[in-house]
Amino acid sequence: MKKFLLLAVIMSCVSLSAAAQDDWNLCYPEKMVRKKFFNISYVYEKLRPTDSSLGLDDVFDETTDIADGKIEGLKNNWGVSITRGRTYMFHKKPIARLLSIGLDLSFCDLTYSNYTMEEIWDDGSEGYDDYYDSTSESVDMHKAEYAFLVGPSLTITPGSSLTVVAYARYAPSFSCIYTDSSFYGNYATVFNVGASLTWKSIGAGIEARMGSCNYKSLSGGGDSMSSKLKSSGFRAYVQIRW
Repeated sequence: MKKFLLLAVIMSCVSLSAAAQDDWNLCYPEKMVRKKFFNISYVYEKLRPTDSSLGLDDVFDETTDIADGKIEGLKNNWGVSITRGRTYMFHKKPIARLLSIGLDLSFCDLTYSNYTMEEIWDDGSEGYDDYYDSTSESVDMHKAEYAFLVGPSLTITPGSSLTVVAYARYAPSFSCIYTDSSFYGNYATVFNVGASLTWKSIGAGIEARMGSCNYKSLSGGGDSMSSKLKSSGFRAYVQIRW
């Protein structure tokens, strides 16, 4: 009789526990954290030399001036990039149903930027106004990069629809420049720091970018002198997250 009563009590406890668990799952269903992302970005970037000797087959020697570490006469017109990646979480469920810590990885990060160089040649004649002693011409410069992204991220999901992400990524890249029928490229070290806000699957974000590259001629038959340029700027993007 005692064994029967004990068994009945145990079965009642198990039933109550299962019912309570069902009620909890009904009120607090398992939260979905959107881990994959795809970004289309507008890119703004500045280039500056590390010293006054630019090299690059004298490509920049005819630009208007080098002042305060900037290449005067080199204008960034526009840029665009696409990025696709995934966040690998370090734990299965969000901490306190709110915070997830993970590692961002992307094998697809492509960036293109368009520049205009204002080239000036002085004919050497004397005059009271240098404007009349020089000739200028605008030349397009194209810069493209392919990068692999890796870095930590924090994902906050205060509800079932809102996703807030902050991240820092190391972006080893291959960077290349094409201008004046010459081609240059090399490995570039780039770092990205940013944040995004997504409602359900659609969102937006912004990130700062900074890096450097020691460009070398890849055209062949020209001056192989390298030139180290530093870059800085930002990317503002529209994001799809799923």
